[in-house]
Amino acid sequence: MNQTSISFAMAKFIFVSYLALALVTTFIVVNQAVKSVNEQQQAFITLQMQTISDNYRLFLENHLTILNAQSNRPIIVQTLMQNNGNAQIIAEHLKHLRFLGEKYDYSLLDFDGELVYSTNQSSDFYHDDATWITKLLSNKISDNISFKKIDNKYYWVLAAPITYNNSVEGIFTTTIPIERIHHQHKSTAQLQTLSIEFIHHQQSIALFGHIKSGIKRQIEWLDLDLKLNFTFDDTAITSSINDLIIQLTVLILLAILIITLLAYYLGYRYIVTPILSLALATNSLQEGDQGIPLKADIKIKELSNLFNNFNKMSKNISKREQDLISSKQLLIQSHEDLKLSESQRVQSEKMASLGVLVAGVAHEINNPIGFVKSNIDTLKSYWLDIQDLLFQLQSDVTTPEQKEQLAALYKKYDIDFLIEDINPLIDSTTSGIERVTEIIQSLKSFARADAPQKVLADLNEGLNATIVMAKNELKYHCELDIDLAPLPPVLMHPSKINQVFMNLLINAGQSIKDKGTISIKTFIENNDVIITVADTGCGIAPDKLEQIFTPFYTSKPIGQGTGLGLSICHRIITQHNGSINVTSVVGSGSCFTISLPME
Repeated sequence: MNQTSISFAMAKFIFVSYLALALVTTFIVVNQAVKSVNEQQQAFITLQMQTISDNYRLFLENHLTILNAQSNRPIIVQTLMQNNGNAQIIAEHLKHLRFLGEKYDYSLLDFDGELVYSTNQSSDFYHDDATWITKLLSNKISDNISFKKIDNKYYWVLAAPITYNNSVEGIFTTTIPIERIHHQHKSTAQLQTLSIEFIHHQQSIALFGHIKSGIKRQIEWLDLDLKLNFTFDDTAITSSINDLIIQLTVLILLAILIITLLAYYLGYRYIVTPILSLALATNSLQEGDQGIPLKADIKIKELSNLFNNFNKMSKNISKREQDLISSKQLLIQSHEDLKLSESQRVQSEKMASLGVLVAGVAHEINNPIGFVKSNIDTLKSYWLDIQDLLFQLQSDVTTPEQKEQLAALYKKYDIDFLIEDINPLIDSTTSGIERVTEIIQSLKSFARADAPQKVLADLNEGLNATIVMAKNELKYHCELDIDLAPLPPVLMHPSKINQVFMNLLINAGQSIKDKGTISIKTFIENNDVIITVADTGCGIAPDKLEQIFTPFYTSKPIGQGTGLGLSICHRIITQHNGSINVTSVVGSGSCFTISLPME
């Protein structure tokens, strides 16, 4: 079998690989270059078209501004009001009148649209038969720009009203050759690479430039029913792209040749010799020998020996390292699971003990509260009878002496005040007892022990009970916005779900420093029950957002948090085949979203 040096094989491989890569790269680069050039060309064309259009617009607006200013000059107004005596003066004035250094033809019409004076004696320059005259004189339009064909040549016709005492008394017009709009902006050099055609009512009225074929674009002036057709010469761009492709191909081929020669030289000097040395060193390492000299004149046949020995050593070392890494990972995971299980067990036992204690306290309070409520109801009934008695006494007293005696007794014991004050006192006491009763019912609901199996329960009921429990922690600096939609029963462990609600509400309250709002909402979406708890607190930084459900991770100061609250919430929701997610903006607040399946 013929053998060759690794440097020549590597050079051959590199040449073929780079040649294939060069072909693909050339194709991609050329496509991207053409695309980029086309995009830049389109952007440049759009910018150039818009610039030319804006310049044309500016030309008309500047001339219209000058026309408006001239129309209100005293000499124009006086000529219109006293045309018989000022004919020579207005003729001399208009003879020397210039618009931006250019002289045009002007005409002056009275309030009936009749010609008063014109610098051009041709009737086509009078414009006294134009349709826009009535609109200007009736003040329906403030000025006018239109076209007119005179002697097979198109002109811009600009008109402005002449006002006197806020009344339109006439019209001042100027007639400008249509090609002046292009030459005025010194854009003749642009016509070497483009042409511009003005189309009005499907008819060409002006053409600037001589480019017949190329990239065609159009801008519409809707107010004048005018279309500007642009034709750009693209031969220069096509030639540039072809030159770019040739230059790029030559550069890539030259680079491949240089890289191939360099790979051959470097492969021979820096790869072949180290490979042999590595093979001998591997043999020595495998056999336990040290200090064997390395040879430099090597060929590719030694590569098999290198691979065999290196693979044996690599396989053994790799297996040992993998076993060690696997054992370490299992040990770390077992340790973390043990810590988490222990912490959650302690937390569950604390919650169970707290539930028993709270249930007992609620039961003990409920009995005397029942007595008090019953006695208050009886007292209210007695007081109603006493009120009826007092009112009956007032109605039975008929003589003035009896009325005076009864009034004196009422005043002495302040009976009127007692009648007015006792009812509110009884109602206030009844309201307080109902509030205590509500808290007791919430305590019982929150502290209810879970059955070994999941049961169907009302999420809203548990959420309301948890809100009552947490309200004492939140009421001083948080407003609660509660929006609970009717929900079907959900299969769950109620006390565990209540624990999740409690953790989220307490965390939301702790994130609000001064004053804020906690919004609680439930609804149904895609066969899932959704519970959201949103706050207007300090928010969570993006770099910490992914860690908040990690066991023992906490952003609170030492001694104020264990890092288990959200971890336990996540585990409980996962046990219920649901999900819990969070979105947060620093400085604006956070929103926790719980999704539980209805089935």
